Parts: sequence; C-alpha cells; structure tokens
Amino acid sequence: MGLGAFGFFGLFWGVFAVLLTDLGRALDLSPGPLGAALFVGALASILAMATLGWAADRLGRKAFLILTGTVLGTGISGLALSGGYAALLATLVVLYSASGLYDVGINSAAVDLEQATGRRFMSLVHAAFSGGATVGAIGAGVLVQAGTDYRIVYLLLLVPLGLLILAFANTRFPAGEQGEPGGGIRGPQYALYRHLPLLLVGGIATLGLGSEGEMEHWSGIYLRDTLGLPALLGGSGVAVFYAAMAVGRLGTAGVVRLFGNRLTLLGAGLFTAAGMALALVTREPALVVGGFLIVGLALSSVAPIAFSVAGDVAPGGTGAAVSVVTTLGYGGFLLGPVLVGGLAEWLGLRTALWTIALAGIAIAILSARVSAESSGPKHTS
Repeated sequence: MGLGAFGFFGLFWGVFAVLLTDLGRALDLSPGPLGAALFVGALASILAMATLGWAADRLGRKAFLILTGTVLGTGISGLALSGGYAALLATLVVLYSASGLYDVGINSAAVDLEQATGRRFMSLVHAAFSGGATVGAIGAGVLVQAGTDYRIVYLLLLVPLGLLILAFANTRFPAGEQGEPGGGIRGPQYALYRHLPLLLVGGIATLGLGSEGEMEHWSGIYLRDTLGLPALLGGSGVAVFYAAMAVGRLGTAGVVRLFGNRLTLLGAGLFTAAGMALALVTREPALVVGGFLIVGLALSSVAPIAFSVAGDVAPGGTGAAVSVVTTLGYGGFLLGPVLVGGLAEWLGLRTALWTIALAGIAIAILSARVSAESSGPKHTS
C-alpha cells in the first residue's frame, strides 16, 4: 500500500507537470497569471497543512488518507472541468489543500513503518513517487501527442485513485490506526515551529522540494514553449528528471550509510547547482535533458533525509513533526513554481530557472549546520 500511495501521488504530479502547458493554453494564460493561480493554491495548501496536519494523528492514518484522497479526486475532476480563470482558482484551492494533507498522511504512515521496524523505508517510498511521476509524464505526453484531450487525461487519474482509496480502507496501518488522542493536540505541533533543529531540516526540505516543484511545473513548459519541442519530447524531458529522481532515491539509503546525511546533502546541493547550470547555458536538447538528469539525481536524497530526521525529532508525535516539515517543504514545492512564474513574466523563463541552481548552493551551505546526531543513519535498511 505504501508504494502505491506514493506511486499514485507521483503519477498525478507527473501528469500535472506535462498538462500544465495545455491547461494554460486552453485558458489563454501567460506565466504571470498562471503563476498567480498556483500561488493561490499554494497558500491554501500551506494553511491547510499548518492548521489541519495534526488530524493525521487525531483521526488515524486510515481515516485521514481516505478523506484526503477523496477530496483530492474532487480537485482532479475540477481540473478537467475548469472553463475559466475563476473556476481554476477554486479548483486549485481544493486540489492543493487536499494534496498537501495527503502528503502529510502518507509520509506520517511511512515514518510509522520506519519506527515500527527499525529500518529506513523513506527513500524507497519516495522512489515510488518519482517512478509514478515518470510514468505519468511519459503517459501524458504520449496521450496528448496522439490527440487525446487533456481533460480526458486528468479524468483517467480517477481510476487508480479510486482503487487506492479502497486499498486504504482494507489496510492495517502499523500506527495511527484508530487515532491518537494525544497526537491531535495542536499545542505540541505549534511548539515544534520553535524547535531550531527541526526548522533547519524544514528549511532544507523547503529548498529541495521547492526545486522539485519548479522542475515539475516549469521544465515541461521550458522544453515545449521556450525550446519549441513537441509534446512527446517535452514530456520525455520531464520524465528523465523523474526517472533520475527514482533511481537516485533507490540508492539514497546506501549513500547515507556511507557518508551520512550531512555529506549527502552537501553533494546534493552542489550537483543540483551544476546540473541546472548545464541545462540553462545551452539550447541543445540533449544537454538540457542531461542537465535535468543530474538535477534529478542530486535532489533525490533531500526529501527522504528531511522526513526521516523529522520522525526522529518527535517519535511520540510523528504526525505533528512530519506536518511541520511537510508544511515548510511542501510550501516550497508549491511556492517555488509561483516564484519562477513571476520572475519568468519579467525576465523570461530561462533566467527564472536559475533559482534552482541558487537553491542547490543554499542546500550545500545549510548542510554544514545539520547536527552530528542526525548526520548519520540510526537504523539499518
């Protein structure tokens, strides 16, 4: 179930990344208004996670995931039905809020599994996310290239989502099954926002997931609109990024065992900056895609490390701790694309995407502040 939950989440974002170009064209939106719409969704998601993330503990993982998955399906349906800008704004509020809370739920369940078994699973389930995103990006590109209406592609996502919700209903979760009364208290969660080590991890997660969001939202538009590539090639470039993320995450546990979290994050930041620089200094498609591959491999370890460390910080209130890091990190995932959209409106998309290289440098700098206690693995995998 865990792999399927993350795999579908990736499938959705892979499809969304490729179809964002088609959605923008259908509603006649330039990067500025499209970025503003994404900002509205991002703000709603951050508020939802900050105020409702505790419900992952209070309701229990099963009920929380069934509820958020159902609302997520409503938002996906809205993408297919939106015929104007106002409808798109309302849809993104629902979609992104549900998406953020769903992310809290699946990551909390994954941390529960780590703590119950004493093994690291986070990189594996995040690899499932990236693998699902690869399939989604390629599949969406193939379908659009073949002439399928983008609205139909969105609606096709409801089939695996429905099956996943049924799987949630028939799964026994290792923790949080019936809800944890103490875990639902809001006070401890808000206290964690003053916990400096957790905020450091959240800052790194913000930069890493922000860069992922920028790649997922804008790399397809960059390939298709800025470089003029057809839908299939544009989707394939996005898929290369996702595939690199999947491969990198499969190897993350081994890399962390050898080098620890601190050095792994340092390398992730430096290679992110180098890969993005390679992609942006040329218009040659092969080199651009090669740069995307390097960025994907580099960023692959950032989120799994951040969520694992969050679970170690507050093992008695996993949902609350993960909610803090998810709120900060997922906030970056959502606000990063908005930042790029605004900069692209003024400076052009190529210039705006240099923010990813700058984020890589910042990750490398912040990695030096990761505490010795969390710089190495605590469990075997």
